[in-house]
Amino acid sequence: MEKAKVAVVTLGDSRREFYEKRAHIAYGEIEKIKRAFADKYDLYISPIVFDDKEGIAVADDIRRRGITAVIIHLPIWATPSLCLRPAFSTNAPVLLLGNKQRDTSSLVTLLAVAGMLEQTGKQCIRVSGDFLDREIQSQVDTYVSACELAEQVRRSSFGMIGGRSIGIGTTVADPSQWHKVFGTEVDHCDQYEIVYRANSVDPKRLQKHLDWVKAHFSIGYGENFNEEKLALQVRSYLALKDMAQEKKYDFMGIKCQQDMSDHFVLQCLGVGLLNNTYDADGPKKAIPTSCECDCDGAMTMRILNLCAKGQPSCLLDIKFFDGQEKEFILANCGAAAPYFADPDNGDAAMKKVTLLPHIFGIAGGGAMQMIAKPGDVTVARLFRRNGSYVLGCFEGVTEMRPLEELKKTTWCYPHAFIRAEADYDLFFRTINSNHLHLAYGRYAGILELFCKMVGIEFINYNK
Repeated sequence: MEKAKVAVVTLGDSRREFYEKRAHIAYGEIEKIKRAFADKYDLYISPIVFDDKEGIAVADDIRRRGITAVIIHLPIWATPSLCLRPAFSTNAPVLLLGNKQRDTSSLVTLLAVAGMLEQTGKQCIRVSGDFLDREIQSQVDTYVSACELAEQVRRSSFGMIGGRSIGIGTTVADPSQWHKVFGTEVDHCDQYEIVYRANSVDPKRLQKHLDWVKAHFSIGYGENFNEEKLALQVRSYLALKDMAQEKKYDFMGIKCQQDMSDHFVLQCLGVGLLNNTYDADGPKKAIPTSCECDCDGAMTMRILNLCAKGQPSCLLDIKFFDGQEKEFILANCGAAAPYFADPDNGDAAMKKVTLLPHIFGIAGGGAMQMIAKPGDVTVARLFRRNGSYVLGCFEGVTEMRPLEELKKTTWCYPHAFIRAEADYDLFFRTINSNHLHLAYGRYAGILELFCKMVGIEFINYNK
């Protein structure tokens, strides 16, 4: 994976002779920045900016290099107005980086620059301390990750396959609002494209993937799920995989119900494998894909997938939550990758997945039964309140339960059992969706800063 591009712009003083008296402090702090971040990021250390024309030149260079994350470095007293040109070289907030040495005047400069920028409406993140300290590095890392996240979301393309499913209005998004808030492109195509592509899949290719599914998953045929239906589900997966590749979709949503689920085949297996990081062809890129064509769900999944450096995210229904027991039980039929059964071992994960007859869908097909492996997770959901976006989020831990526990909800579904220290009452009163999404890892800090960057509300439900 490529390193994130980061610009570090050190401001000078219009009184050069005065600046030179303490320039050794500035140079020493720049060396600390290199030691702290050079191995982690693709750093552009600009020349020190002493006047407006030099500021313009540095800003132009940042734009040419395609850098979004801009750090304005203030090691000693600097002329505050020199911040303006570099700060506006990016659409993202800038990070002001200073030190707490008493003899440097770094802090006073940082406050002067912060005030000047925020007067203009330019957001800035303030960080001050020893750059070699892990906490300071963590604050910088969070800023860079949020910049990368916002830029990658902006460059993403969404494939809307079908439309609103079974009357769930929270799954429908306005493409114009998406472009305005997130910068994301939306394309629409009909589900019939899955049908005609599936029916023309090369037989050898089909057999390869069908054999792989049979070899790696446990399969419990029955009712309206048999080998013929499984083959049709594999055909559907290959059709969707080709559509994503040819149309350059970074993430997708598939309607499924009731058109496909009643008249062709259930799409659960295909959606699960799209979200996965491997199939019969070997390692592959996860394509965050929601079922029920949940657009805001797919966007949340894309955001979590990017936070997790390409690892899968998923869509699950909120089956149950309890503030006294401090637990969430999440389960849904389709949009969870086999990866979740064991993120560390693909072979072990697939052995923990059982394909079982689905509980609905006249056309038939199977669902993937499994339980998400214990680990730290971030759970999130984009939703709207009076037309404006909100991102709700909490961090927790998934835990293992006996398989028999699934009979209390829906036996054939993938499940996640989550313990979380959260404000369950606030969650109940404010969450505007029946779907939640999760990824392994802790990303609440990045998500909060991302929301600030794109101008939407953030709710952290953790107490």
